[in-house]
Amino acid sequence: MLLFALPVLMLLSADKPATVPWESASEDDGITIMARDRPGSDVHEMKAQGMIDAPPAAIWNALRDYDHYTSTMPYTEKAKVVEKSADGKVLWFYSVINAPLVSRRDYTIKITDDTDYKNGKGKMRVSWTAAPNKGPPPQDGIVRVKVNDGYWELQPVANGTRTYATYYLFTDPGGSVPKWIVNKGNATAVPEVFNAIKKIAVKKK
Repeated sequence: MLLFALPVLMLLSADKPATVPWESASEDDGITIMARDRPGSDVHEMKAQGMIDAPPAAIWNALRDYDHYTSTMPYTEKAKVVEKSADGKVLWFYSVINAPLVSRRDYTIKITDDTDYKNGKGKMRVSWTAAPNKGPPPQDGIVRVKVNDGYWELQPVANGTRTYATYYLFTDPGGSVPKWIVNKGNATAVPEVFNAIKKIAVKKK
């Protein structure tokens, strides 16, 4: 997306500089998982980085295939684009997550295409932030997630045949889940989402 790391797909609109350094949390099949404290929050920021044996466009297509997230993204029960800008650069995406051990969650995020990529140079980037007032109203039995910010950044390698990808996430599932469990869940879920996108992109490159 995945216990708490809600996919999207799609963190802060940008990975803003911070005085708190990133610390390596784990290595998973060539993916480096990092975490850092966020001032004013008990929830950690998370980041996954690694090489994907597919061109940026293949990964981009996997990321933007929102209608199929229910079959490609971990624990995604519902996925729907609820609104788009005229140029397609901004859209609002609604999803319901049914993860183990916790109540179902839902969220709406505003997703922005920040790509600066031409002729195999530059980077492809999509960022998002929570938009709780968009999409369907809150539902009984589903906890509304109000903190869900992140981005994917794709940089071409080897003449655009491979990609160095970065996935950043800062999210809090809300409710009464202890923050240490949130952090543990995110540390597990972030590489799951990264690997899900990697698998699709490599298969379809």
